[in-house]
Amino acid sequence: MKNMKKQILLRSAIGFPIGVCVSSLILLVISFCIGTYAPCSPGCTALFGSETAGATAQFLLSGLVGSVFAGSSVIWEVESWSLFRATATHFCIVTPLFWVVSLLLGWCSLSLWGMLLYLGIFLCIYLSIWFSEYSVYRRKIQKINQKLQEDTNENAV
Repeated sequence: MKNMKKQILLRSAIGFPIGVCVSSLILLVISFCIGTYAPCSPGCTALFGSETAGATAQFLLSGLVGSVFAGSSVIWEVESWSLFRATATHFCIVTPLFWVVSLLLGWCSLSLWGMLLYLGIFLCIYLSIWFSEYSVYRRKIQKINQKLQEDTNENAV
């Protein structure tokens, strides 16, 4: 348990700059697409009173999201949990946080359509990452099992 707490803190610390970098990269891509640069969304600027305050909030909240995503990744290493339980727990931790941050930063609107659109996009991205990770680990397990089977066959001879 002590080692898990240490891992959560370490991963959270590493996740903060990753969250900031991902957010900045997304902002740059959007800026290239629309042809103008804004350090944060107009909704974020309005909520926090200025572009500087909005950009600061975006920096801190993006870092928080990165920290929570990275820190909560230890869930996948709880061997006594099923894949479903780990997935459901991780999803229930990150989804509300990301949604609140998205609202504060003006990435989605507080309307039924905005929430459904947000949830749909979030689910697509979450499931895409989940399935790709699942596939990678499944292939690794198959290779390990194949190697074990080959070793067992060699020792039997």
